[in-house]
Amino acid sequence: MTSKNLLFVFCILLLSLSSVSAISIKDVSSSPLQVEPGGTASITIEIENTFEKDVFNLNVKLDLSESPFAPYQSSSEKFVEELLEGDDEKFTYRLIVLPSTSSGIYKVPVQINYEDEDGNTSIKTELISITVNAEPELKISVEEPSALIRGRENSFSLKIINSGLADVKFVYFSVGNMNGISFLSEKEQYIGDIDSDDYDSLDYQVYLDENAQSIINLPITLKFRDATNKEFTQIKTVTLRTYSLKEAQTLGLAKKPNYILGIIIVIIVVGIFIRSFQKRRKKKKNTK
Repeated sequence: MTSKNLLFVFCILLLSLSSVSAISIKDVSSSPLQVEPGGTASITIEIENTFEKDVFNLNVKLDLSESPFAPYQSSSEKFVEELLEGDDEKFTYRLIVLPSTSSGIYKVPVQINYEDEDGNTSIKTELISITVNAEPELKISVEEPSALIRGRENSFSLKIINSGLADVKFVYFSVGNMNGISFLSEKEQYIGDIDSDDYDSLDYQVYLDENAQSIINLPITLKFRDATNKEFTQIKTVTLRTYSLKEAQTLGLAKKPNYILGIIIVIIVVGIFIRSFQKRRKKKKNTK
């Protein structure tokens, strides 16, 4: 490469370096770290001047036009008259999240405008991330069970309710061991995703021993992830009420034997038998 070409390349590099913006985002913080749908958060952006000269009329604006956020008791635009070389400045924005916002990480453009010492205006855009999420809240209940009768096979359903503001995913459900109850269906089941304000149900077939306790506190283990892929493990307990057959019949939870109907059926069967016997006897007598 000739000296003329080297000089040309060097000039191009100088022009490129001189065109690099002197102002950039140094740090971003959120309080709280995760904001719930419908909640508010303070977003602080630290801007630094890494250029070897001062800048003026620095304007830092959050572009919220395509985001689930809105200014809350504050403006989405902040301004300082001067930022000296080597200095930094913090800008704090108060935002509210729309209540219907789904959990996730949202990118928000930050528009930075400023002037240099020569009066030249520069505009640049950077992205910051804001996490919308809420602590998962899962509840488990017995779904309108029929009477669980000791000494028999029984069935019942468990309802897993997502009562929190955030969706959950990869839900894994496991039932613990208890004396007196034997599971005929799978104790460990994969559910998948459960959206906020939604539920899923699991059906179980069990056999209850004659000596099973009247109250069984069934241990449940839930494993799942939230929208930010954070893992959770929760231990919960579901209370099952069991009955003897006599108790269930007394409380109207199981049908009592219909003795009157049984007596009627017996009378009808006996009557048919007697009539048939009499006909055969009469027929036999006529043949003699």
